[in-house]
Amino acid sequence: MKRIKHIFTNQHYIYWLFLFMAILPNIFMFFTESTSLLTRVVQIVLPLGFFGFAFTLAKKPGKMFWWMFWFMFVGAFQIVLLWLYGESPIAVDMFLNVLTSNPGEATELLSNLLVAVIFVILFYGFGIVISIVSWRAKTTLSDSFCRRQRIWSLPVLALGSILMIINVFGDRGFKAQDDVFPINGTYNVGIAIDRFVKQRNYENTSRNFSYQATTARHDTVPEIYVLVIGETSRADNWSLYGYNRNTNPGTSALSNLVVYRDAITMSNTTHKSVPMLMSCAGSEQYDSLYYRKGIITAYNEAGYQTAFYSNQRRNHSFIDAFGSEAQEVKFLKDDVSFAGNVFDDELIACVKQKLDSYAGGKLFVVVHMYGSHFNYKDRYPKNDAVFKPDNVISAEKMYRQQLINAYDNSIVNTDRVLSSIIHLVDAKGVNSAVVFTSDHGEDIFDDNRGRFLHASPLPTYYQLRVPLLVWTSRTYSSNHPQAVAQLQVHANTPVSTNMVVFHTLLDLSGIESPYKKNNLALSNKAFKPHRRLYINDHNALLPLDSCGLKPLDIDQFKRLKLQFP
Repeated sequence: MKRIKHIFTNQHYIYWLFLFMAILPNIFMFFTESTSLLTRVVQIVLPLGFFGFAFTLAKKPGKMFWWMFWFMFVGAFQIVLLWLYGESPIAVDMFLNVLTSNPGEATELLSNLLVAVIFVILFYGFGIVISIVSWRAKTTLSDSFCRRQRIWSLPVLALGSILMIINVFGDRGFKAQDDVFPINGTYNVGIAIDRFVKQRNYENTSRNFSYQATTARHDTVPEIYVLVIGETSRADNWSLYGYNRNTNPGTSALSNLVVYRDAITMSNTTHKSVPMLMSCAGSEQYDSLYYRKGIITAYNEAGYQTAFYSNQRRNHSFIDAFGSEAQEVKFLKDDVSFAGNVFDDELIACVKQKLDSYAGGKLFVVVHMYGSHFNYKDRYPKNDAVFKPDNVISAEKMYRQQLINAYDNSIVNTDRVLSSIIHLVDAKGVNSAVVFTSDHGEDIFDDNRGRFLHASPLPTYYQLRVPLLVWTSRTYSSNHPQAVAQLQVHANTPVSTNMVVFHTLLDLSGIESPYKKNNLALSNKAFKPHRRLYINDHNALLPLDSCGLKPLDIDQFKRLKLQFP
């Protein structure tokens, strides 16, 4: 017992303990990252030299622990993400996800990451306790000990710097701010803060923007258009896309429904994908979001009544801003506690109420679902559970069947909500169309990588492929047969949802704007296949073969005869 006490109160031992804590994420990442060997060596050598020297700058390592607490914090964050995704440094989008996730979502996620969370709490919590012991102890690091550590750490730091310089010239893809932890984590935090500030200032930067939108159709022509945005819904689990379970009993019975077989999203995160679906940013530079308004403004300018209904919580994101452009805005969870749950079925009631009061004219509605967001079993009423067992004990691969059952039930619920909205719109007997797509897909332990959820720093096939559906009424088909014909002609064309949804909706509605691109409107004969791109963590547009997809992902594209890249 005395020996154990001596180990944990001895400043020399504490020095080595803190050095190990600081370098542990780098050790893990040496084995998890797919970067070059030299890059992974730099990932170890450079931080080892830096931390080895830094912990000698105070005679009590506990003081340096707090001076460098940021590195310990990002280290803990990094370990959790490695456990969750298996690779990649902390991303800008991960920090923004933290800032824009509500406590309910965070609780649902963390409750299923208990192993990793408990580990970092115990491991780094122990470090905090030992740092206090070190700070309060009467003993200090000896001068001779500090000299010995500097003798090896400074040369190691110099070696790491030289290797990094060699790597800069030898590997064009290498960047310290991308590939060396914790440089990358710290750099990404800076970008995240900058984006967060810009987003909060959006009202000012977009104040004077206008789509200069007008309608080419007479004001007296009644028209209804609805954009339904799903959440975390991947095409592979839709029977409309060949899934072996009947998860789409409602939409599969619809006439005039066009299913786009090869559609992918440009982002695997909600806070990026949904704003692109609600604006023209997907077909331009993503950063144009900071200066432009959303699609609802275009409809406002064209003389439409507009409404926005969401089953997600406000989170001070672009989604909130774009939704609030509508004349009628309703977030179903505004008056619900964070622990409370609201099913997407309530969105049907919102649309029904709006349509019951519809007396003609032009109407545009955006519906934002909660869809299949984890925890899946909370996304649908219990008596609607078609596939059982669906009680998810824990988010682990051994419970994959339960996870799949619950996920498929959530797809059934999405299908019922969507088909119900379409029937409500159809009953009005006017020119109308409903467009549905999801923000992104989801990993559910689909292969030997053991990937789960979405928003990982590097995407997967399962996070990218999403359903894209367009329904038109019989009246619309009769009045605009060419547009409907074009929708059908392009059903098998590879598309990026974030590029085409904005332009397709405006084209279906007969709205003209300098920002509308006919060559990206699926309903227009000018439509042309486009190069599909992915927006990475730093908002750069990358081709599919450069966004980090692995051979397993590429095989899925090829097996299903989907276009790659």
